[in-house]
Amino acid sequence: MADIAMGQVLNTVTCPECGFSSRNFDPFNLLSVPFPTVADVIFKCYVVRRANVFNTPWVLNKPKKGIKVSARFPFRDPGDQDPPSDHLIIEEYIIAMSRLADCGDLREEIQQLCGIPATHLRLCRAEEITAKDKDDNSVVRRHTQVTLLTDKEGPCSQFGRHRSNGEEGDSSASDPSLIVAFESTLRSRPLDKSTDGSDSEDDYSEKSGLSMSKRDFKEMERQVALYGNQEECRLYDTETTQVARAVSRSLWPRTEDDFKLGLRVDAIDHRQHWFPGSVVEILETNGSSEESKEQDGATTKVRIHFDNFSSKWDELYTIDHFKEGRVQPLYSHAVPRSKPTEFICHHRYMDRTKRLSNLFGQSFFVQCQNEWSTARAGAQILAQASRFLKLPSSINGPVDIDDSGDREAKIERLYDRTQAVISDLIDLLIDVDREYIQTSLGLGPDGNINPKHRGQKFRNPSFDASELSSSLIKRVNTLLHRLPFELRVCTAESPLGGTNEEVAFPFSLMRTIGNYMNSRHAVVFQWREPPSDKSAPSGKNSNYLGAPVMYTSPAISVDKESAKILEKENERKNGSSGHGSGGLQLGVCLSEFCKMQELTLDDNWRCPQCREYREGKQSLELWRLPDILTIHIKRFNCSARWREKITTKVNFPLSGLDMNEWCHENSPSIEHDSNVYDLIGVIYHYGGMTGGHYVATCKATPCGRDGREEVAHDFNGAGVGKASISEEDPDAQTGWRIGRQKSEVNFNKIAATQSAKATDESAEPLWLQFDDEMVEPIAPRHVVSEMAYVLFYRRRQLTPANIARYSTLE
Repeated sequence: MADIAMGQVLNTVTCPECGFSSRNFDPFNLLSVPFPTVADVIFKCYVVRRANVFNTPWVLNKPKKGIKVSARFPFRDPGDQDPPSDHLIIEEYIIAMSRLADCGDLREEIQQLCGIPATHLRLCRAEEITAKDKDDNSVVRRHTQVTLLTDKEGPCSQFGRHRSNGEEGDSSASDPSLIVAFESTLRSRPLDKSTDGSDSEDDYSEKSGLSMSKRDFKEMERQVALYGNQEECRLYDTETTQVARAVSRSLWPRTEDDFKLGLRVDAIDHRQHWFPGSVVEILETNGSSEESKEQDGATTKVRIHFDNFSSKWDELYTIDHFKEGRVQPLYSHAVPRSKPTEFICHHRYMDRTKRLSNLFGQSFFVQCQNEWSTARAGAQILAQASRFLKLPSSINGPVDIDDSGDREAKIERLYDRTQAVISDLIDLLIDVDREYIQTSLGLGPDGNINPKHRGQKFRNPSFDASELSSSLIKRVNTLLHRLPFELRVCTAESPLGGTNEEVAFPFSLMRTIGNYMNSRHAVVFQWREPPSDKSAPSGKNSNYLGAPVMYTSPAISVDKESAKILEKENERKNGSSGHGSGGLQLGVCLSEFCKMQELTLDDNWRCPQCREYREGKQSLELWRLPDILTIHIKRFNCSARWREKITTKVNFPLSGLDMNEWCHENSPSIEHDSNVYDLIGVIYHYGGMTGGHYVATCKATPCGRDGREEVAHDFNGAGVGKASISEEDPDAQTGWRIGRQKSEVNFNKIAATQSAKATDESAEPLWLQFDDEMVEPIAPRHVVSEMAYVLFYRRRQLTPANIARYSTLE
């Protein structure tokens, strides 16, 4: 082996500080060549930003009703509005990722491009679907279907299309896989560093009875002061956990008459586990006799619905349970959820002609603080929906009004009126919710302590919110019918409706969104047809909008810098040529083996001259080549979490492989020896990372005594008994049999039969395939395969010393 199969590699490491080069001659008996370090999966990523006053000014920056100003917040110059920018709604990026990268790596890459923190991104696999049942260009025929990707999902090669280099699937670089990254709809308020916490203990503990730490009390006061101001829902979103704790203790009942709908509690269930929940129903017992009171123990019971559970787990409690400590104020025992309430929102349209509902447009996710009321959560949903209500820049469709200018003016007024209604509804929901919280805590409209409750801070058990709630419902209903859609709640599995579980979204003060909804629910925008033009002549299409709904798709802003990745990828693929159907050249892998690499300090390379650990630059070059050159292709790729087998086809020459290109310029092999090699054998691996099967091929052409391959060949299996082969019996065993009978048959019997018959007449070298005990000839064009794992090359002109040493051996 040392004489015929051992070579040397010149390993050079250069110090970046002193320039000293350390050289070592490392022996090898095979060259392990890697695949080029290029990204194997390309994604087209849509980043959908949350609605804010900058990218949705037509709703969120409208002035409050009755205030004569042009905008609610000062206008900020958006500049050139190229990605990334919070003035945009949808940004498009082209991202190249390693095959073994996972969803977390992809999220980090998106963060580098768009500037949104990775923890605020929700990644989804997306598919753009266009309905083919009707040939029109309306928005209701196009739908972007999204599927959530978990944080640990991967590798990227599993949820992305592969490249078109012999791998599976449609892998055109011009049609990369689509990923949608949704920015979290929650934007926390900046921390207030002005509070130093120097107030005395009795300011928050003795008089309030809240049993809060000093820090939690300060945070609660801050949340109450900021909650519901003009920045709420438009710029920032207040986290209200501490406020909810304070409200629960403020409204805590001491008698049955103090029970309140919506009261937030911690309750212990029949399994003795504590869970947060809400009072959703107050039940009065029918019996009023002394006997019924003794049996029931109380005349009034409350039904408590637990967060993140279905209604079948609701339980009944009495005032005795409250007094015994089985029901206690919110978060006395239970722990607040660390993640907000999240649900998906769909756009739905009813086709009146077919009486069928279909989803359309861009589905999106909404996050809400768990302790928000459904009224506050409704404002959040409406704010995010406003991204799809911008006045179209160009109006398409039929013009049914004689004056097109008048038509455009009417459309503009329609959108402006609709946007104003949504803005007014958001203000109404937030203002009433703020009033509810302040009154629950015994505070006045200005946020100060109400004089009626000055003796007991943050306690108002007599507060009755029924009048405030009824007023909100009436005022909301006057605006809901003016919206271009109806807001509904359904199960996540049935967004098309048709089930009795779908209900209208409740804009309520008495129910928190974390108690009402969870990930198993979804919100649906049931879009209505635009209002008709009553002044249009009879018999004409009265929908002057020219579209079935008022939904408008947000503009997509393309990042020009990342778009160059597609151009480079297409140029690389168009410029590459290979044997057979695509693939890489073997020379590309050899160049990858010899290219310069930068070492890190973790590689622990110590400069002999500086005597310090450095980040050196390493290069490998061939110094001495053996007569039998073995090349191992690194098909098994591993990372810290994932592993896979690379099935990229490597095109290797059957003859005439010139290795001079990868030899050192001072290599003795270049001066004295021929470095042209011919292929003599290949080992293939069929299977994956968990198992497989090895098959070998070998060239059976004899050599002369001088070590040169003869031009003609005369070995056609002479001396080995052939099996009787018949094309009429394709299941018959083909090839030569060595040893025991092979239990499995070849899958291409007729082709193998024809190949065996043509061997005697062929002018090409004979290639034999060894599959366990079966040996059969194959055509040379089938030697190159994407399953090739180890290649064996023989020097065309062997070293004279080896010829003299081994040519006379019997």
